[in-house]
Amino acid sequence: MADEPDNSLNWPLDWSETGGPRSPRFGDVYYSLEDGLAESRTVFLAGCGLPDAWSDRKRFTVAELGFGTGLNIAALLHLWRQSRAGGRLHIFSIEGFPVSRLDAARALSAWPEIAEAAQALLDRWPPARPGFTGSICRTGTPPSIWPWVTRPGRWTSGAGRPTPGSWTDSRPP
Repeated sequence: MADEPDNSLNWPLDWSETGGPRSPRFGDVYYSLEDGLAESRTVFLAGCGLPDAWSDRKRFTVAELGFGTGLNIAALLHLWRQSRAGGRLHIFSIEGFPVSRLDAARALSAWPEIAEAAQALLDRWPPARPGFTGSICRTGTPPSIWPWVTRPGRWTSGAGRPTPGSWTDSRPP
């Protein structure tokens, strides 16, 4: 993206002394400060049974609640590119408190081994929107990302533990 979206609609991150992002709104870290990519590979990718789960499919869809910095999706795109010669990957992800492209780029820069997938994601980073923002991604050349906005009645957290308000009908201000 040539222009950074209006950051007033994003939720700026705090950064730890070791460079890890932290949510000032919830006081929680986005991923393990020891090795977020290893955590993503273990919890998200292996937890979803990937790459075996998509081995015999031409199309595969992954849905994630909590897009965050995009680390899980960048790791997913990287794995897809490593383990697939073709096919189509669809990613559906939702984020109630989107981070800016600049914060995502800073977070994802910690892992050069997924830099190509991270850059493909950053090049199409959805603009900030008030309310719950979702993205639908499709692999291809180039990959495409379509942002959308909705106001659901209820959401649950995709995190290991719920964040305040994640089990209610509360919405961002």
